[in-house]
Amino acid sequence: MTTRMRARTPRVGVLLATTAALALPLALSGCSSQEGDALTKWPDATKNPQHITADQLGSAWPVTPSSGDVRCDTTPYSGFAITFTAPDGKVYALNNVAHDELHHPSADTIKKPSSKTMWRLRSFGMQVCSVYRAQHMNQTPTPHKTP
Repeated sequence: MTTRMRARTPRVGVLLATTAALALPLALSGCSSQEGDALTKWPDATKNPQHITADQLGSAWPVTPSSGDVRCDTTPYSGFAITFTAPDGKVYALNNVAHDELHHPSADTIKKPSSKTMWRLRSFGMQVCSVYRAQHMNQTPTPHKTP
């Protein structure tokens, strides 16, 4: 029984090595220019709201306006509403909270026809919310007074 285990072990190693060698080129060749830009271009969110431009995201920019403000607001029910304000002042929802609770139209309505997803702009919105939350967590809460 010990001999059989030793005989099979090298086969498993060869199989794993072969699978990895075949999978790596396939994975690398499957990256689109949009995904490549999204990996190399990641602007920092430092405030709320945060201005962002198409130039900052490159080919990963998903909407027709070339710039706008990403904002994070708290809501009484579900948490954080993430929005995109276009240069014309119209506000679009980047998440369901902004759509369902604040009744903003979905940013999908201004998505470029060539864009597959909105994940890059939505991810940036979550980053803005992290900044917003960190700024508000550092404040000392007001003590509750008993009547």
